[in-house]
Amino acid sequence: MRKKVGGPVLIAATLGMFGILTGAGSAVADVIVIGASGASVKPGQVLTSDATLSLPGGARVRVMLASGRTQELKGPGQIKIGDLGKGEAVNESLWNDVKRLVATQTSARESELGAVRSVAPTKSSRSFSASRGGEALGELGAAGTAFSWRRVSVDREGDVCVEKSAPIELVRNSPGRPLAVTIVNIQAKKRGMAEFSAGSATTSWPASVGSDVGLYAVVLPDGGRHEVRLRPIKPLPAADDTLRVLHGQRCLAQVEAWLRGQMTASR
Repeated sequence: MRKKVGGPVLIAATLGMFGILTGAGSAVADVIVIGASGASVKPGQVLTSDATLSLPGGARVRVMLASGRTQELKGPGQIKIGDLGKGEAVNESLWNDVKRLVATQTSARESELGAVRSVAPTKSSRSFSASRGGEALGELGAAGTAFSWRRVSVDREGDVCVEKSAPIELVRNSPGRPLAVTIVNIQAKKRGMAEFSAGSATTSWPASVGSDVGLYAVVLPDGGRHEVRLRPIKPLPAADDTLRVLHGQRCLAQVEAWLRGQMTASR
C-alpha cells in the first residue's frame, strides 16, 4: 500500500485532447497503463484510484488493474479509475512485476529514441523496425519473440504456456545457418530431432516426444543444454485474463512478450 498523495494535481493534455485529475489514492484501485493510442498517458504510468480519465473520441487506453486483469478503455468518456477494479482481489506479485517490466521498457524506448532522434530513418531501418514486431527493447524480453501460445524458444529456459493439443513450433532468435536440435522429454525419456532450415526462424516441435506438462531438455549441437517446462493450457483465457494466467503459471517470458506487444501496438 503506497502513501496517499495529498492535493489533486491537474495534468494538462499535451494536445489539449486529454486530461487526468489525480490526487489521493491507494494501490488497491490503482491501474498501470500498458498501452495507449490517441491519449497523452504513456505505458508505465500509474493512475491512482481517485483519478478521473477524460478520453477524447477515438482514444484507447489499456490498463492493468491491481488484480492483474487488463481492460481497454475507449473514448469519448470520463472514466473514474477507482470504479474499475471494485471487488477484485489484489495480485501484488503480478502488479509489482508488471510495473517493473513496463517501466524498464519505457525507459529503454526513450533512450533509444533519444539516440536516433537526429538521424533520418533509412528505408532499411524502417523495414527492420516494421519487421521486428514484438522484438525486445532493453531488459524487457532481451531475447524476445512475439507472444504466442504455440511457440517454444530454443534460446531460453523456463516455463512455457502452450495451447493444449495444438501443434507447437520451435523458434530461434537468429535465423541463419541450418541448425539441428534434440528435444528430450525428461519424464518419458523420449528423444526427438528438430531441424531449422537455412534462414528459417521456426520449425515443428518433434511429435515423438509429446507435449504433455513436464520438463523437456533442449540440446544444441555444441553440447549446450537448457530445460523448459511445458504448461499446456485449455481453454485459453480471455484476452483480459491472459496476464493473470501466464503469471500464475510462471510463464514469465510470455508475460514480457505480451506486454511488449501491447506497448508496440500503442506507438
